[in-house]
Order: sequence, then C-alpha cells, then structure tokens
Amino acid sequence: MAVAFSPLGEKELEACFMYESEKPNVHNQLLKQIQYGVQLKRVQCNDRSRPLLDGLRKFRRQLTIEEQIQKAAETEEAVVEGDELDDIDRVRDDLQSTKQMLALELRNKEAVERENKRLLAKILNLEVEIEKEKNTKKQEDRTPQVLKKEFEEETKKLQSELQESQHAVEEIENKYHDTVGQLDMTKNDLEEALRKNQQLERKLASIAKGGEGHILTKQPSAKKIVQSKDDKTIGANKINSTNPEEEEESEYEEVTETETETESSEEDETDQAALQERRTARELKLLVTKLKSFKEKETMARKERHVLREQLKKQQQALRDEKKNYKKLQKEVDKMAKLMKDDDENDSESDEEGESEEDETESDSESEESEQEESEGELPPDTPSDKKKQNLTERSKMHENCLAALKKGNYLLKANIDKLKDDLFKQREMSLTLQEDLNSVLAELG
Repeated sequence: MAVAFSPLGEKELEACFMYESEKPNVHNQLLKQIQYGVQLKRVQCNDRSRPLLDGLRKFRRQLTIEEQIQKAAETEEAVVEGDELDDIDRVRDDLQSTKQMLALELRNKEAVERENKRLLAKILNLEVEIEKEKNTKKQEDRTPQVLKKEFEEETKKLQSELQESQHAVEEIENKYHDTVGQLDMTKNDLEEALRKNQQLERKLASIAKGGEGHILTKQPSAKKIVQSKDDKTIGANKINSTNPEEEEESEYEEVTETETETESSEEDETDQAALQERRTARELKLLVTKLKSFKEKETMARKERHVLREQLKKQQQALRDEKKNYKKLQKEVDKMAKLMKDDDENDSESDEEGESEEDETESDSESEESEQEESEGELPPDTPSDKKKQNLTERSKMHENCLAALKKGNYLLKANIDKLKDDLFKQREMSLTLQEDLNSVLAELG
C-alpha cells in the first residue's frame, strides 16, 4: 500500500483528498510498523563467530527435525509425570485437609467433654440440693408423734449401747482385779520360795560349821588297793587306820539325820502356820485394794453427778429464757394482727395473758452423801483376821451398790439433759419462724 506525498504546504494538504490508510491513527501506525518492520538494536562484535549478546534476553537456536521429534516425546512423558504429580498433590491436599478436619474434630470433642463434665457437676449439685429439700420437707411433714417415736427409739438405742459399754467396763475391771490378785499371789509365792531357799542355805551353812570339828578322811580307792597288794605291811596299816575313821563318820551321819528330822518336823508346822497367815494377809490386802478402787470410782461418779446437775440447771434456764422470748414475740404478733383488723372491732379485750412460767425447780432428791472418814467402819488392828475379812467384804459390797446407784442416776441425768437440749432446739426453731413471720409483716406494712 503506497502513500502519496505531495509537495504542497499544510494548507494545501488540508484541502487535498486523503485515503483512509493515510490518516494518522493508531491502526495505521501499527500497519506501518508491520510493513517496514522494527529496527533491531545494533550489535557490535570483534569476531563474527562470537557475537556480543549483552542486552538480549534470550537466544535460541532453531531445532532440527530429530530434536523436534525427541522434544515431542519428552513433552508427552512430562505430561504423564505431571498428571502423576498432580495426583500426588491432590492426595497430599486431601491428607492435609483430613488432618485439619481431625484436629478440629478433636478440639470439638474436648470442648464437648468439658461441657459434659460441667453439666454433670451441675446435675450432681442439683441432686444434692433436691435431696436436701426432700429431707427438709420430710422433717417439716413429720408430726410430733413421729418425732417422739423416733426420739424414744434413739434413746432406747443409746441406753442399750450404754448398758453394753457398762458391762464391758465391769468385765474389764473384774479382769483387772483378778490379775492384780494373781500378781499378789505370785509375788507372795515367790517371796515364800525365796524364804525357803534362804532357810535351806542357812541349814547347809550350819551343817558345814558343825562338821568342821570332825575331819573326815577320804577312803582309798580300789585302784590304789590293787596297786598296794605287793606291799602287805603297808596295806595292812592303811586298813587298820581307816576302820576307826569309818566308824566315826557313820556315827556323825546318824546324829545329823536325827537332828534334821526333828528340825524338819518343827519347821513344817511353823511353815503351815506362816503359810496360812500369808494367805489371809493376801486376801485382806486384795479386799483392801478392791474397797479402795470402789471408793475412788464412787468419788468420780459423785463429781460427774455434780457436773451433770450443773449442766441440767443451765439447760433449764436456757429453755425458760427461750420460752419467755417466744411468748414476747407471740404478743407482738397478736398486737400486729389486731392492728391489721378492721376499726369497727372492739379492742376492749385484754391482750395480756398471765404468764405461767414453769419454774422447774428440780429438788435434788438424792442428797450428796458425805465422804466417809478413813477411820469410820475400820476395826482396830488387834481384831482377828476373820472379822476383818467379813468387815471388808461388807464395806466393799456397800460401796459397790452405792456406785451402781450413782451410775444409774448419772445415766438418768444424761438422758434428761439430752431431752432438754432437743426441747431447746425445737423452741428456738419456733422462735425463729415466728420472728421471720413478724419481720415479713412489718416489711409489708412499711
């Protein structure tokens, strides 16, 4: 496509006709560049075999036919490998996503477990509260007769337990006394054996002292007699010399035997009398210890009774005060009820009720027995042992009966104290409920 150039001026050119391809727009400029081409950058080189390619981005050689075929095959293999790599990537992505989902699932599971534990603890707390409410409702629903029956059953149970414990204590005390008596008997037997041993030692010493005046020569042995048969004269002299010594020894033995027989008979009689005296003394000692233990227990029981009576007085005073407080609150409630009534009603009725306070003045029917003096009831020391034994047994029996009575009285005092405690608790509950009602009424009025 040729472009006409006119030698005319610009004014003349504006009046001349122009083809569409001659107009200076972007399309025509592109067509001109395509037609004439783009001037490449000049390349300077010293050697034609080694051109300077600085500034060029790429330089590729044209491939031959064999290289093109080989490249086509390689591209096919690359496509296959690419597919496999794509499969591996896909599997990896799937595994990664699965891992993330599992981690999320684990987090959700832990959160659910925590929530379940919290809800379970809340359920347990609610169950405990429900149980408490049920118990309180049962206690409120229980009538006084049922409460009285339960109290009687509880007291019977406590009484049986107390009796069992008392029996156990008595058995232990009896065993203790038996063991103490056995210990005293064994001590006395041991002393008696030691005394006999000392007597025998003294006898042996006296026998040894008595035999010092009579020197007893030792008889020759049979071996020496056989060896001295050759020397007849020497053997005869020895036999003659030993005969009078043997006679003296036999006489001494007879005398000592008679003396020991007489002494043994006399000592047997004295030993029997001493043994009887020791037995009676041991029995008296056991009775004295038994009486002493009964006295100590009796004093302890009396002290316990004094303490229990003080506690009983305190509980009675507290119950009286609580009843006064309850009556005072009852009067205030009655006044409030009368104020809330209609004005037409007559208020002439007297509100005050004569307080009949039950002053429970417990008269101590059982007067405190004065402690017996040590000299009272005791016999003089020169009285016979049989009378002493009888006196000690009677006194121990008396103190034992007194101790049993004291224990029974203490048990009854404890039962009365427990009953007063229950009454005081019930009275306080009644006062609290009445006070709450009064406060609620005052709050409504205020």
